[in-house]
Amino acid sequence: MRETLSSAETSPPTEGHTRPLFFSIIIPAYNEERYIGNTLTHLAQADYPHEYFEVLIVENGSSDRTREVVEQTALPHWHILHVAQHGVSRAKNAGIEACAPEADWVIFLDADTYALPGFLRELNDFLLAHREHDLTCGMVRLRPYPETLKARAWYAFYNFANRVTHTTRSIQIVRRDILREVRFDEAPAFGEDTRLLSACKRRGRYFYLPTDKVFSSTRRFEKRGWMRQLFTWIYLHFLPYELKKRASYPALR
Repeated sequence: MRETLSSAETSPPTEGHTRPLFFSIIIPAYNEERYIGNTLTHLAQADYPHEYFEVLIVENGSSDRTREVVEQTALPHWHILHVAQHGVSRAKNAGIEACAPEADWVIFLDADTYALPGFLRELNDFLLAHREHDLTCGMVRLRPYPETLKARAWYAFYNFANRVTHTTRSIQIVRRDILREVRFDEAPAFGEDTRLLSACKRRGRYFYLPTDKVFSSTRRFEKRGWMRQLFTWIYLHFLPYELKKRASYPALR
């Protein structure tokens, strides 16, 4: 299904819905000591009832201080999982297995991506307003940090591309019941989000939320170069599946 729903298409929330949506936020973390603390600190400041969201940090065999930073920063009721065998898909799948049964939506958040306090409330209002549209997965507009003029121009391009091609980066939002049927493919090192979203879109509708409350680090672009990273993604996207399983996608820290 190639329809896209955005906040420009509005409708009132479903009558009779008496509670906020419950969000499970899964954060895979591998050698993220420089970024994970900031991400968790912002989640702790969320302007949203804390009984209606959970945070699951999946420490994925880090060799730096990631585990220590997480244990120092996470709120007491959050969940810290340890998956020794490295792999972002493996970490995300472990988070899915540990989600609360009452979860309505699952947010997969990169460890270097953070949300301002009002984001969960904005997302809740959007999803409730479009409950009848059979939404299954989606993406939000990302702002760069540091927010330089060059980074803002490139992120405008990537946001447009995600919206048009129904793809994601840094954050994926998936309806919980869909994840009882599908999981992230653990074989390839790259593109696990694209494959999962393809399965979700076969079951319903993709959405795009043009929020101004989510920021994602520009570290990969700054270290590899903006144009080089673009062509790397294009190349890996079109690789045959069997070659994707053998391709490498190094973590940049």
